Amino acid sequence: MARMILAAVIACLAVPAAASQPGEYKTGPQTEGVAAPINLAPRRPVPMAVMNYETFEATVDHADLPECPKALAAEGRFCRATIHDDALHVFAFSEDLDQPLHAVMDFPMDEIRFPD
Repeated sequence: MARMILAAVIACLAVPAAASQPGEYKTGPQTEGVAAPINLAPRRPVPMAVMNYETFEATVDHADLPECPKALAAEGRFCRATIHDDALHVFAFSEDLDQPLHAVMDFPMDEIRFPD
């Protein structure tokens, strides 16, 4: 009995599914009628959402930094910091327009050195 069931399953899987519309992929019964399985569909660029300082200030507990770290410092930028998951996270915002977020850097707490 088990051999008959196994043979029936193999027979079903061996027959390719017919496309129901032109341009559809013949991938098997599990995706019959699907225009393009997700893994075969071309990738589309997803625009990055921009966080501005107004949203950050209202939603994230943070500290104001008097100046940005050298790696983030630039004309017309200001920085804010948070501590989360044993790391210091520094956010750099632009002073232009609606003050969009430009960069984020993470500093593990065990690597931070304070001057003596």
